[in-house]
Amino acid sequence: MRRSILALTVCLFGLFSAPIALACTRVIWVAADGQVYVGRTQDWTEKANSAFRVYPRGMERTGSVVENPHKWTSKYGSLVVTGYDIATHEGVNEKGLSAQILYLAGDCDYGKRDPKVEAISVMQWAQYFLDNYATVAEAVEAMNAVPYQVETLVLPNGFPTLVHMSLGDKSGDSAVIEYIAGKAKVYHDKRFTVMTNEPTYDKQIENLKQYRTFGGDKPLPGERTPTDRFVRAAYYAENLPKPTNRDEGAAYTFSVIRNISVPFGKPDPKKPNVSSTIFRTVQDLTGGRYYFESTYAPNVVWVDITKLDFSKGQPEMELKVEKEIFKLNGDVTDKLEKAKPFVFGMNKN
Repeated sequence: MRRSILALTVCLFGLFSAPIALACTRVIWVAADGQVYVGRTQDWTEKANSAFRVYPRGMERTGSVVENPHKWTSKYGSLVVTGYDIATHEGVNEKGLSAQILYLAGDCDYGKRDPKVEAISVMQWAQYFLDNYATVAEAVEAMNAVPYQVETLVLPNGFPTLVHMSLGDKSGDSAVIEYIAGKAKVYHDKRFTVMTNEPTYDKQIENLKQYRTFGGDKPLPGERTPTDRFVRAAYYAENLPKPTNRDEGAAYTFSVIRNISVPFGKPDPKKPNVSSTIFRTVQDLTGGRYYFESTYAPNVVWVDITKLDFSKGQPEMELKVEKEIFKLNGDVTDKLEKAKPFVFGMNKN
């Protein structure tokens, strides 16, 4: 039975904010032949009804907040993965801009809501970038030019949504955006290829320097913690060989994110923020493919982005990829079907 909007909203609140929470990893890899791939793990306590969703250009958007929402018209079409039918987890637009949101505990703070400033919901944050920008540099520049607030969501138990953003594009450019003490902190450099969770990105970079290959003498770590996954992801991505074709490049990227995935097993009470990986994705930004692998099934599927019609006025398209995964294999582009307009969840507090 389809869950009610309220139930779905509560589930997404849990996805982004519960202490037993989202612990994901993102890697951007520029291969020796210039191809660019983005790999990501999604770690969570249950399936999230993840689905492929296609948005055309020219969509009129309104921030899903109660007071003074920011409004915009999408410049670019996009292919995204949605969660619980009310949010965009990650995606890529027709220009090759990639965006992901990952959990960030501790220091994440979007600041006190000022109703005089327009706002968008954290559930739309990734979609906002995909709708509006073609490159990482353009998106970063616009952070200062277009003032808006990201509105967090708060559970009845007091836990707020806590996420940070990764951006990448087909040039290999990369950025990480974190809100600390109410201000956006942007780390923009092609060297910033890896992102996990806490601590903040500056501390992750400093920690990396302690390990072999990155200036230190410590051996490669093997725990499931965000800091250990960060180091392993950086190491393995840096040492990948040149692929002979784009399929092999995607496979190499999968080899990295599979290595840093968290297997199924009994939860560790000492590490409540580490959950099993429920799916993995690889975005081939230069070749135009979006791969999806559920850890509940042995098969990999993909959408050929080059075959999608992002023209203004086209209907939204969807494939419930997580739900249908056992019926799918290989290229599923033709499995996308016309769907009702997507409704982002709203904080009604």
